[in-house]
Amino acid sequence: ESPPSFVTRAQYVDGSGYENIVFIAYWKSQNAFDIWWQSSTFSQWWQEDERLGGNIGLWREVFTVPVRRFETLFSSKNPTGAATLGKPFDKPVLEHNYWGGMRDRIAASDTDPLDSVIGDSLPTIQLVESRGKRLNSAIPNNFCLIRSGQNWSDSSDKELETYLDVVRPNLTAGMAFLRDNPQETGCASCRLMDETNLDGSAASQSFGLALFVSMQHLEDWSKTHPTHLAIFNSFFKMLDVHEGQVDLKLWHEVLIVDGEKSLCEYVNCHPRTGFLPYFQQ
Repeated sequence: ESPPSFVTRAQYVDGSGYENIVFIAYWKSQNAFDIWWQSSTFSQWWQEDERLGGNIGLWREVFTVPVRRFETLFSSKNPTGAATLGKPFDKPVLEHNYWGGMRDRIAASDTDPLDSVIGDSLPTIQLVESRGKRLNSAIPNNFCLIRSGQNWSDSSDKELETYLDVVRPNLTAGMAFLRDNPQETGCASCRLMDETNLDGSAASQSFGLALFVSMQHLEDWSKTHPTHLAIFNSFFKMLDVHEGQVDLKLWHEVLIVDGEKSLCEYVNCHPRTGFLPYFQQ
């Protein structure tokens, strides 16, 4: 009852070398999610004590986001993610193509600076014994989540070759930098995932999913850090090579998290999984 309105499957290897298989599911309302969780056999399976043993860890990160604390942007008319929950739109987005456009697209920013509630940096990492345990993390209010995707399913062989040679190495390096330098960047978690079809077969898409202490931290990295500028500039180099005619589809969504209505749970996970090193209950 009340299934998700949209589901994406992906996989990645985390900074500790563990393979992760991920399903990202979207519900239109908190009530719809609650009905599903209370009625599904999945939630019963999840809560059984058997999940605390074996060699597999399980984690879920549930974020509730009011529409006024959300924005999305596409280079094509192919919405994905949270954009599939709303009404279609086909007019150009005016708040675009300048530093600060992301913030201007978030309605709540008109009256709220959306500042960090924990200061400018993450807490000191504290590793705890987490194997065989069910642990929760409380995410502070105003954490900023970005999911930024790349879709090359319609790209020609020559365009794909340029993307893989010119852009992808910089994207991989930038995501790894965020993952490995949380204190410097304020990025608590960064995962570069290869998207798959729901049956696990390969798909010609990927996305980075990162959570920052605040939107300001994401803005600072995007505008000034060499790792992001390298991604940015390599994409324009790709455009130059193909004279502005590319079929690569780019998109992103940015969510300002409501900490009080969010939940992160880690079951039999290694101690560096997700937010466990920073926020424990």
